[in-house]
Amino acid sequence: MSAASAVLALALLALSGWTRNALAGEDFSELAFRPHPGARLPLASEFVDNQGSVVPLGRFFVGKPVVLVLDYLRCKTLCGLTLENLAAGLGALPLDAGRDFNVVVISIDPRDNPADLAAAKTKYLGIYHHAAADDGWHFLTGPRPMVQRVTDTVGFPYRYEPALDQYIHPAGFIVAAPDGSLSRYLLGVNPQPTELESALNDAAHGKTVGLVTRLLLLCHGDAPQLGRYSLAVEGAFVVANLVAMIGGIAAFVAIRRRRRHG
Repeated sequence: MSAASAVLALALLALSGWTRNALAGEDFSELAFRPHPGARLPLASEFVDNQGSVVPLGRFFVGKPVVLVLDYLRCKTLCGLTLENLAAGLGALPLDAGRDFNVVVISIDPRDNPADLAAAKTKYLGIYHHAAADDGWHFLTGPRPMVQRVTDTVGFPYRYEPALDQYIHPAGFIVAAPDGSLSRYLLGVNPQPTELESALNDAAHGKTVGLVTRLLLLCHGDAPQLGRYSLAVEGAFVVANLVAMIGGIAAFVAIRRRRRHG
């Protein structure tokens, strides 16, 4: 175990230096979420769905809470991970999309088209694994002015970087009440089922929960001048995995010792 502890210590020291270097340079703090709990979404705004139909946002606010995700389908970093974890987390709940809540994913990239939306819907429904969920997951796109109405209401700043052909934006999503008011912000890329269930319950009852802390976790490219936060996040994942692995080794060694002396 002393060897394992040494490995963990070295990993933490490496992460410490890595994170300091990663966070040096450009300040992206203006691109963190700017929560507006209680604000009302522009439900009359119109978007295009995965079938190519023009639909108002309000169509999906029909007496049940809505999980609202803002991202883009060409993303190469955290968007896909966020949606995968969201689908898995919601899939673990005793609630059904379409019956108890809706999921609405709005692309911030006007290049995403109905075919892209349809492919994304098929992909994430495959992770969700609930029957009849087709009516509960909705992928939308639209012109920038329409998208901007939603992002401004939510407090979701984003920026396109031509050199990377990618968007920089905050990682996380929002749960809204049936009337379109913003109930809770869930930040990061790995929402837990209990957290999701609590957020959906609060939203269903029209409860607004203020954000206690602001998390600066950005989704963007991995070029040297723009990948600084991605490096820090990736390093944190590495250390978390090391801790889990070392914990497993410790448990195994303890069991073997008990059996040997038992």
